[in-house]
This record gives sequence, structure tokens and C-alpha cells, in this order.
Amino acid sequence: MMNFLSQTKKFFEHLNRNVFFLSLAQIFSMTSMNINIITTGLAGFIIAPYGWLSTFPLSLQFIITMLFTFPCSILMSKYGRKIVFVGGVLSVSTGGLIMTIALFQKNFYLFCFGSVLLGLGHATNLFYRYAATETVPKNVKPKAMSLVLSAGLIAALLGPRIYQISADAILPHLYAGSYLMIAITQLIALPFIMRIKIPLPPRSKIGGRKVFEIFYEKSMIKGVISAAGGYGIMSYLMTATPLQIINVCKFSIAENANIIQWHVIAMFAPSFFTGTLIQKFSAERILIIGLLSYIFVAIIAFVAETPNQYLLALFLLGIGWNFLYIGGSTLIVNATKPEEQGKVQGISDLIIFGTVAFSSLSAGLAHYTLGWDKMVLYSLPIMAAILIVNMLKTN
Repeated sequence: MMNFLSQTKKFFEHLNRNVFFLSLAQIFSMTSMNINIITTGLAGFIIAPYGWLSTFPLSLQFIITMLFTFPCSILMSKYGRKIVFVGGVLSVSTGGLIMTIALFQKNFYLFCFGSVLLGLGHATNLFYRYAATETVPKNVKPKAMSLVLSAGLIAALLGPRIYQISADAILPHLYAGSYLMIAITQLIALPFIMRIKIPLPPRSKIGGRKVFEIFYEKSMIKGVISAAGGYGIMSYLMTATPLQIINVCKFSIAENANIIQWHVIAMFAPSFFTGTLIQKFSAERILIIGLLSYIFVAIIAFVAETPNQYLLALFLLGIGWNFLYIGGSTLIVNATKPEEQGKVQGISDLIIFGTVAFSSLSAGLAHYTLGWDKMVLYSLPIMAAILIVNMLKTN
């Protein structure tokens, strides 16, 4: 017991105020995004001129997030993390207000403009995990990153609850209350962002190594492929799961909600100890465990027939995502010099979230044309690619 308390004390001594405030900001940023993800397709269906455009605003958010990850990273390297994070908070909050007004006016194009602002703000939120590693000792970086991402567990519980309370709060304008809560919830993150103190990265005359040289490193290849492939597979299968559960298997809405809820819990709950596991066993070994989890996902999902079997598959999918995403991000951080952070993190996240955007957008079409079983089989080549790169020996 005394040893546990001693280790806990050492852990929190290294995790400074920046990690603490970034974790709090992450709770409210991810909560606002969870409300958005639950609501936007439903709200889009109400005001879209055509039914097939109902998910366009949400897809637009993914695309904007993908396109702005690199510019946001460059701006952070030039002007600092805080000012860009503040801009991201204000962007999401403003977008939420605009989407509220759009629902009052039933203006689909104004709704899409608000979606652009949400996507832009989300692009800045993605860098909280990197920012948490910049003022802690190297051996604590994985723990700092894990702690910030663990905020997603609280957000996963808060988001659906706020949605339930606010969706019909401003009738007859259904869902307007949810977007108003997005604006308010995101603003709560602002005072925490204002408290962080992260110095600008040093600038060398040559600006660090060339991009090709950095991304040619085996550890960087492992990190990017593992994080992008792992996130892509998760997005691909998770997006199609409700279609399979509700439309094909004819399970209840409650069963679908239960499966997705446990999936989200599995995504973020391991974050409380993933950093410690990486510190003890190395990021490379955690990536292999994440990949093994995905292999079990493919087997179970392929033969699944009952709600509990789908729940188990999605639960393991969440755990595998956590290990692959945090493990891959740790390798990216460790392979980067301070003066290289802007371009490297920007390009890395462009690749990662470009993969996520493509996976999310293609999941519905793949499920409709191929069916669930073939969808699962088509994820195997990506798993094989992750396995191959993780067999590379690093210096």
C-alpha cells in the first residue's frame, strides 16, 4: 500500500499544471464534440433540402478537421499552443451558436457554416495530447498523454446526458438546445486553457531535419501507420455497427446504445494506465497488444449473431484503439525534436485524420454494398500493414 502511494505521489509530482488544466479542458471539448456527433445527423435530416444530405454537415466537419490539422500545428509552432487553443474554443462555441440560429431559421447552408467552425475547432483540440507532453520529463510523457485522453471517458458519460436534457429544450426547434449547450460547454474549457504555460519550441536556423528524413525513421513509420491504421479501422467498424445492429440484425435501439456506450468506455478507460504500461513495457509492445485485440475483434465480429457478441467485439475494438492510438502517438512524440514539432505533428495528424475521414465516409457505402462480413474481412489488410511495420527493428 505504501509503495502504491509513493508511486502515485511521484506520478502526480511530474504531471504539472499544464497536464491538469489540459485534462480539464479536454473533458469539456470532447463533451461538446460528443453532443455534436450524436445530434448533427438527426438535425441535418430535419433541415437538409434532400434526405441524402442529412449527414453532409457531419462529414464536412471531418473534412475540415483533416484539412486544418497541419495549418493549426504550424501556427502553434509560430505563435504558441495557448493562442491557437483559445481560437479553437471560440470557433466551436461560435459554431454552436450559429447552428442554433440555423435551426431556428431552418437554414441548411448556415448550419453547414457552423459545422465548418466546429471542424476547425476540433482540429485544434487534437493537439491537447501533444501539448501535455511538452513540459514533463521524457519518461512521463506517455502518462501525460494518457491522462489527457482519459478525459474522453468522462465526456462519454456527460455528452449523451446533456443531449437527452437539451434536445427538446427549445421546442418547436428540435435540437436547437443541444447546439446551445455545445456553445456553453465548450466555453467552460476557456479558463483552463488560459491557465496553461507552454513555451514556444526552440527554432534552429535550419528548422530541424527535413520532413522526408524524419518520416523515413522506422519509429516514426511505426507510430504513424499504427495510429492511422488503428484509428481508421475503429472508425470504419464503429460507424457501420449501428447499421448492422438496427437494420440487419433488428436488435433494439437500447441494445445498440448499450453496445456503443461500452465501446466508448473501452476506448478511454484504459487511458488511466496505458501510459504506465508504455513506460514499463515500451510503446512497441503495447502496439502489438492493440493489434492482437483487433485480430480478436475481426474473429468475433465475423461470427457475431447476438448482442453480447457484438458488444464484446466493439469493447475489444475500443481497447485496441486506445493502445494503437496512444502507442503510436508516443512514438511520434519521441521521434521528434522540439523545433520539428509543428511540421511533424501537423503532417502526422493530417495522415491520421485523413484516414479517419475516409474510413468514416466509406463505412456506410461499404456496409450497403458489401455487407458486414466482407467489411470485416476488408479490415484485415490494414491490420497486416500494422503488423508488418511493427516487425521493423528500430535503432
